[in-house]
Amino acid sequence: MTTTNKPLLKKISEEFAKGNLPFCEAYLADDIKWNILGNSAIIGKEQVLEVSKMQQLESFPVITIKNIVAEDAYVVVESTGKAKTKNGKPYNQTYCEVFKFNDEKLQEINTYLDTALSKEVLS
Repeated sequence: MTTTNKPLLKKISEEFAKGNLPFCEAYLADDIKWNILGNSAIIGKEQVLEVSKMQQLESFPVITIKNIVAEDAYVVVESTGKAKTKNGKPYNQTYCEVFKFNDEKLQEINTYLDTALSKEVLS
C-alpha cells in the first residue's frame, strides 16, 4: 500500500479518539499484533479492542494528532493524549505509533510512549 493509508489512518485515529471502537474494529486484522513499549505484545483483534478501552482512565484521552507520515505499507502518527485516571491523576501522554497495513487492514502497531509515566500513573 502507498500513502492512501494516510487519510484512512487519520480517520481511524479520529474515531478511536472519540471512543468509536466499532468503526476501528473493521480495519483490524484478526491476528493483529500491538507492541507497546515496555509491555508484552497484545495479539488478536479482541485483545487489542479490550486494551483500547483504557479502563484505567475516566474516559478516552483527548487525542491531538501532530504529524502523519506515510510510506508504502507504513503510516507513522505522532500525537499527544490528555486524560485523567479514575482516581484523578492526570495522564498526559506523548505517542509515536507505527502502523503496518496489508490490504487496508492493520496488521501491526508499534507504540512508543513515556513508559515511566504509564507505570507511575496507570499502575
